[in-house]
Amino acid sequence: MGFFSKFALFVLNFLVFGVGVATVVLASIFISKNGEYGSLLASGTFTLPICILIAGLCILLLGFFGCCGALKENACMLHTYATIVLILFIAEVVLGILIFVYTDEAEEIVTKGMDKVFNEYGQQDEALTKSLDLAQQKLQCCGVNGYKDWLNFTFGNGTGNVAMGCCIEQTNNCYEGVAYETEETAKKTVYIQGCYQAVKDDLQNVVVALGVTTLILGLVQLASISCACGLAKNSRGYA
Repeated sequence: MGFFSKFALFVLNFLVFGVGVATVVLASIFISKNGEYGSLLASGTFTLPICILIAGLCILLLGFFGCCGALKENACMLHTYATIVLILFIAEVVLGILIFVYTDEAEEIVTKGMDKVFNEYGQQDEALTKSLDLAQQKLQCCGVNGYKDWLNFTFGNGTGNVAMGCCIEQTNNCYEGVAYETEETAKKTVYIQGCYQAVKDDLQNVVVALGVTTLILGLVQLASISCACGLAKNSRGYA
């Protein structure tokens, strides 16, 4: 039974190590998106992916040290390991619940941040204006929730103008007065989808992959706790 627990714990921690690597990779992909359309988002939006990256590194190290603990069969080390994994598992469950409960609030914070950024378009910061144009062209979007948002932004208020980056084809005056047009008319010259939805769609696959990875990690953690406690009980160092 002791050998089985030792082998199982080693394998499980190798899986934890693998999940840690996957988490680091996915978080890095998230962060790299900041270079593509970070100008659309308020500063601090990518704080969560950075936290996930740090967590992934911790999980990676935990899996490595768990493998070492399984080989040494030290009861104190195994109990400490099981306690750390249990605390990490509880934290993951709490975080998952909070994300599920406060999804609407999180979306509202992001969209308000985007409103603030778009409201600075066409003002003194020329670099920001160019970045927003490039981001909207790349994502094929316009405004936060749609092209009519520009009626509420400084650049389009009173004129109905949208950003140049909204234009499907960059031609003279392609952006003028478009926010006043109906969707049927506007979509002939500009992108009408909002950039918030475009960003969500672009990140959807990464988010799903991260969710699946977290679920697998939780199951592996529970099995690791069980094996670690069983191996500690059967080890010679058990008091």
